[in-house]
Amino acid sequence: MYRFLRFFRAGAARPRYGELRAQVQAANRSQAIVAFNLDGIVLDVNQPFLDAMGYRREQVVGQHHRMFVSPEEQASDDYRQFWDRLRQGKHDTGVYRRLGADDREVWLQASYTPVLDRQGRAYKVIKHASDITDRQRHNAEMNGRLAAIDKAQAVIEFSLEGIVLAANDNFLACMGYQREEVIGQHHRLFVEPAERDSVAYRQFWQKLGQGQHDAALYRRLGKGGREVWIQASYNPIFDQAGRPFKVIKYATDVTAQTRAAHTLRLSLASLSQSVPAIAAQARSADQMAIDANRSATDGGALMRELIATMDSVNDSAQRMTEIIGVIDALAFQTNILAINAAVESAHAGQHGRGFGVVAQEVRALAQRSAESAKDIRRLIEDTVERINDGSSRAQLAGSAMRTIVGLTNSVNQRVEDIAAAAAAQANDIDQVGRAMAQLRINQQTVAA
Repeated sequence: MYRFLRFFRAGAARPRYGELRAQVQAANRSQAIVAFNLDGIVLDVNQPFLDAMGYRREQVVGQHHRMFVSPEEQASDDYRQFWDRLRQGKHDTGVYRRLGADDREVWLQASYTPVLDRQGRAYKVIKHASDITDRQRHNAEMNGRLAAIDKAQAVIEFSLEGIVLAANDNFLACMGYQREEVIGQHHRLFVEPAERDSVAYRQFWQKLGQGQHDAALYRRLGKGGREVWIQASYNPIFDQAGRPFKVIKYATDVTAQTRAAHTLRLSLASLSQSVPAIAAQARSADQMAIDANRSATDGGALMRELIATMDSVNDSAQRMTEIIGVIDALAFQTNILAINAAVESAHAGQHGRGFGVVAQEVRALAQRSAESAKDIRRLIEDTVERINDGSSRAQLAGSAMRTIVGLTNSVNQRVEDIAAAAAAQANDIDQVGRAMAQLRINQQTVAA
């Protein structure tokens, strides 16, 4: 530490030596200090400098300043001119990026001050520095955030009176203006006439002037009176004394989404009115399907009874055919007996004449019975054929009826599904409507 006192003792009066010594000691405790010759060789360093850079004294004393500089900067003209200025006795002050141990990045707020001899010639350089690495990283992070916001959002700055101070490209594109058309203009340029003269608009700027932010969904006017909806926040910016001095607005263009939401609300309102009627019609159709299914089921039962009856008639006809066969056989046997009786009466002569007449009549009656039996057989066979045909058709009709009943059941199930879906849709639409209403309330709450 005392080595640095020599840089301040030249020409100093003895009474001021103590004061200067105290100042140097204070600086040595609070700042990083390093001394170089005019060629850039390190002559001495204090502990704060070593702590900031991560070195030990023996690692830096006797080394050139370039050990703290990146290779790209070492080879640059700016670096050579930097040492040329110091050798000419010109100081240099600023924020410098330096490399500590293990090439760790260190940011220093520093001043390089040439020390002059009695003839005014520089013979050494003293560097006083403060480690601002954390602050620089914080500033870089904040600048990165601001840059990201500037890329993603529409940003505009106002004075507390509402005069436009600056606007980024996103804002200009959103509103359709050129930069020179808005700088210096009042915010009312973007507001419809009815709102400009309202009490609420004056209170809006009074609120911002008092340091209170405002955030909401706003309807604004772009160039040519074009409607623009923005989700935005107006943020007062405060000075070191905590007083607002300007307002920055961050906004996102939500015109398309707002119009779509408006259209959706109208559609939901219309649909909410029509869905109950659709549901009622579906319920009516469901009841009709139930009635149709019941009728088809009843028709199927009747058809089954008809088929059973026709099967019974067919069985009866078959039995009648068998009876007619018996009658026909009896007529044939009677005819044979009559012929035999006629032969016997002829052999009997005069005594068998009367018996022959009777035999003749029996024969004639047997022949008519046989012919009638044949007619009845043909009629019954024709009837049986028709009954069989009717039974087959009844079987087909019964099968078709069963198919109809099955299809009716399917239709009934489908109609029930449609009715249930219509009711569910009505409930869903109602829930969506309530959700959108709640969303608008939430947006208003967040804005407040």
